[in-house]
Amino acid sequence: MAAYVKGAGHEVALAYAGPRFDPRPFRRRVAAFAPHVIGFYTTEDQLRFVRRLLHDPVVGDAFTVFGGPFATLNPDYLAEEPALDALCVGEGELPLVELLERLGQGRDPGDVPGLVVRRGGELVRNPSPAFLPDLDALPPVDREVFASAPEIQHVGLTQISHRNSFRVSRGCPYRCSFCSNERLGEAQQGCFTRFRSVDAVVREIEQVVARFSPREVYFEDDTFTLDEGFVDGFVDAYPRVSTLPFEFFSHIGPSTLRVLEKLRRVGGRRVSFGIESGNEELRYAVLKKRFSNRQVVEVFSGARAMGYQVEAFVMAGLPDETPASFRDTAELLRELEPDLYSISIYFPFRGTALYDYARERGYLPGPVALDDAFVSRRRALLDMPAFPPAEVAREVRRFPFRVYGRSSLRKALLFRVYESPAGDLLLRLLAPVKRALRVYAVGGLTGAHRVEARWSNLTARQEE
Repeated sequence: MAAYVKGAGHEVALAYAGPRFDPRPFRRRVAAFAPHVIGFYTTEDQLRFVRRLLHDPVVGDAFTVFGGPFATLNPDYLAEEPALDALCVGEGELPLVELLERLGQGRDPGDVPGLVVRRGGELVRNPSPAFLPDLDALPPVDREVFASAPEIQHVGLTQISHRNSFRVSRGCPYRCSFCSNERLGEAQQGCFTRFRSVDAVVREIEQVVARFSPREVYFEDDTFTLDEGFVDGFVDAYPRVSTLPFEFFSHIGPSTLRVLEKLRRVGGRRVSFGIESGNEELRYAVLKKRFSNRQVVEVFSGARAMGYQVEAFVMAGLPDETPASFRDTAELLRELEPDLYSISIYFPFRGTALYDYARERGYLPGPVALDDAFVSRRRALLDMPAFPPAEVAREVRRFPFRVYGRSSLRKALLFRVYESPAGDLLLRLLAPVKRALRVYAVGGLTGAHRVEARWSNLTARQEE
């Protein structure tokens, strides 16, 4: 967004107030920059903090606009927030530049495509432009705007840390009920799932490596491995610009292991999968994720045999979940033996299909009210008699021992501390030795000759 706006001839500054809310950097940046427009990106779990920034006196007469998934899925929120001037529905590059042009020329921004505005006391939702068809037409991420913000360097965002992040696509074809992507794809016309060209991606990687000298590359895309044609091109091109190891997300499907093997040959080091639940009925019927536990086991076994560090993402406190069905998740992970896992307690994001389902089932009376002590994805918010919040918290505390208790007590203890209330503080204190701790917890990387032997044995058994 910053790069696109700069390319249109406007000045840009960035302020960051999280993850532990601190309004002071925002106040300093706004006071020094004196912007005409302030755009706020927010998710619902951070909305209470963003509203404080919106109402801060330093904002003054600046035109204020919300963007991101919350704004797109909840365009009527403008009626709830009189201090806000507009909401952006969908991708924001074109609407934001048009807004800046209108304001700079003293023209009315009330009919800017993609904006929800007020007119005569009523909300007016201007139709959004179509999804940008060619992602290569967008400039690369403006990493300099991150590098110029001391508060962002302090928290170690990956744009400027030792692990530089990249995006190769936008959108997602899957219909997971808990995810905003399902309905974000309906907010605009055109193709939602799009990939950049391989040439554009590797050119950006080459430039970033030369500028920032990272030690790792991280691809943020939910579906990095979705387009095997893109993967094939990437496998050919990446070694020409970098030898750095890289991490990425993948999905469970029939072609997954074939794609992982290709990426492993050119530096793929860690792969993450969204499993969400080990209970197949819940995963199919409620979450709308269409793969079996048998497929999960095959993919994890194959990925580990190739030498990947494998990470599983799971959730707790899902609608219709019970203590017994949540233990199915622990049982599956115990069988998978992931090097890492990430567990989050379900948050009911307004505008998603699963939020609507939770309302229909009577688990949620309406939008959640959050206090300052709330930490996203650490507290259950659904009122389910079979799995009340206190029981969800207990099961999450027991989870590391159910997963790793038999195989690695050190890993179980480390994850137990991380999931505790002191986990965030401990991570900040241990940040200087984070990499060493990760290797200690995971147990190090498998030697290349052992990896090749394990993968050869596995593929031989599959062929038999």
